[in-house]
Amino acid sequence: MEPSTTPANILVKNIDYSYRKNHVLDHLDFSLPLGESIAILGANGSGKSTLLSILAGARKCKGAEMLYGDTDLLKHPAKRSALIGYVPQSDPLMPDMSVRDNLLLWFHGKKSEFDAALQSPSIQMLQLDGFLRKRVNALSGGMRKRVSLATALINDPQILIMDEPAAALDLCYKAEIRDYLQQFHQNGRTLILTTHDEEDLSIISRLYLLRGGKLLLQDRILRGDELLTEIRK
Repeated sequence: MEPSTTPANILVKNIDYSYRKNHVLDHLDFSLPLGESIAILGANGSGKSTLLSILAGARKCKGAEMLYGDTDLLKHPAKRSALIGYVPQSDPLMPDMSVRDNLLLWFHGKKSEFDAALQSPSIQMLQLDGFLRKRVNALSGGMRKRVSLATALINDPQILIMDEPAAALDLCYKAEIRDYLQQFHQNGRTLILTTHDEEDLSIISRLYLLRGGKLLLQDRILRGDELLTEIRK
């Protein structure tokens, strides 16, 4: 059998970003192991959302590289969008359109392939079949989060980047979204998320702390006061 040529990691280089005089990301170089579930923690304003938006290609970062084999994903949007799904903190949905039409907006394939994409395991786990004709503005907050997640999964990505997956949800919906993310990872996919909710750490295999512009690997079982101490340093 021929050895696999699929890279085991994505190499991220020279992510450097400032908001005016606030230097939030300081020439970050790190490796993203594929197949891992990764959480990035940090204080408010530490640059977590900025980092995720750069990795997803939603924000430009001069001089940065994101190498998947010989391909710089930051310079090849089509390859990046085929590999990565992204859910920002803000709702990416069009409220006056149906769930189905919102998903169709984000679908990169041919329209004739869309119905098959709705039957993929990643979309089916979200249980949207009974809501596809409903307008987004008629949905609960938890259902909207499900649909937001579906917009990132409709192209069957290998990597899901999600910024604050459980923000503004009640306990039941938090648990529901966490279960979907765990299923995604258990299907062999890579999950990268930011969170302020300790419960989300139950599904991760690697924990990073973003502090002082640097990304620091932590013991993944760190919790409670010890975790807060590290964040506040």
